[in-house]
Amino acid sequence: MGNQMKQCPWESIDDFASLSEFNRFVAWIADQVQEGLAEGTSVTSPYMDATAFEEKWYRHIETGEVWRLVWPDGPFHGLFERVYDDRGLGSN
Repeated sequence: MGNQMKQCPWESIDDFASLSEFNRFVAWIADQVQEGLAEGTSVTSPYMDATAFEEKWYRHIETGEVWRLVWPDGPFHGLFERVYDDRGLGSN
């Protein structure tokens, strides 16, 4: 049981329904960082290899998973997705 892998409780968001939903999510992820459950980390491979999107990466402390948050930029509605984890596993 000691070797059991922890599961990250975060879930992917493929398309924010509205700007207010996105803003609530930004506040939620900021709380995760403030509570010590997550930390910001460097963006090493931009979404779609495009530097035009505003993007931040976050590492879930307990599991080591790294997730990207990409800001909406019409008609694109933004997203939150897993990039990789500390075990070297790729996205979704």
